[in-house]
Amino acid sequence: MRARRTSGWGPEVLLFLNGGGACWNSCYCGGVSPGPFGAAELAVGQAQLLPGTILDRKVARNPFAGFTMVFVPYCTGDVHAGDAVQSYPARVGCPSVGTWRHFGRRNVEAVLDWIGANLPRPTRIVVAGSSAGGFGALLGYDVVRKRWPEASAVTVGLLDDSGPIFPPTALDPSLTNAWWDSWALDSTVTPLCPGCKSDLSQIWSVLSGKYPRDLISLVSSTDDPTIEGYFGLPPMSFATALDALSTQLDNLPSRNVATFRTSTRGHALLLSPASYRAGSTTLLDWLDPIAVGTGAFASAAP
Repeated sequence: MRARRTSGWGPEVLLFLNGGGACWNSCYCGGVSPGPFGAAELAVGQAQLLPGTILDRKVARNPFAGFTMVFVPYCTGDVHAGDAVQSYPARVGCPSVGTWRHFGRRNVEAVLDWIGANLPRPTRIVVAGSSAGGFGALLGYDVVRKRWPEASAVTVGLLDDSGPIFPPTALDPSLTNAWWDSWALDSTVTPLCPGCKSDLSQIWSVLSGKYPRDLISLVSSTDDPTIEGYFGLPPMSFATALDALSTQLDNLPSRNVATFRTSTRGHALLLSPASYRAGSTTLLDWLDPIAVGTGAFASAAP
């Protein structure tokens, strides 16, 4: 991990989980880096991920500009949630990709240990991520919350960028079954959400109910070619599923989950947050309550 601040350490922390695809059979693993992730990879990542992104303090109206930023690299192929070692043999049209160490959950826990040992006690933490990191922020949120429970007076928020998890009516159950088997999610996700193996979208209601005072958010384009490809959904079906999910989340009893949906075609919105708006609302303005922990918090749509 890497933490950066202009001077000293601040009490507010943006914990950003990086993206980079997912690996659950040889046909999907080819475009994902298995690591290692060292100084050279960090230098490349800084050049690619810093200018103009949510990690760039110079972006005008960036609500996280004053936060201590902790960057979590990604080379485990398991959306930061797995705990398994797998070998993926060749499939028709896809060569073998060898052995993968899906230890994303252990890495997240190691980062939390590092924060506890090296940073002053935070007053607020926002768990964020884009793409695979967005899924990871959602699936790993409870791990962070347990480190700083509500009784600790540390407020926590969730910012899932381009990691939408749909109900089984839109998301092929064979996908989630493959994720469970490849990444051993029975050991990392099932304890929090027993019903998630058959309906991973239950994670939203579980977190909303368990942490009713936290602000939980999803930001996404209504036409995200990357996630459409992974989910095997055409653009129209993806947009319909996203709209239905937003309605479902708006109606959760705690009223603490909201979505930002932009009609601009794109993926990983936090990598260019000044470029997106939903109707008359810019993404950067919409993020203000999540950064602060209070304020008007409602879904925004095209």
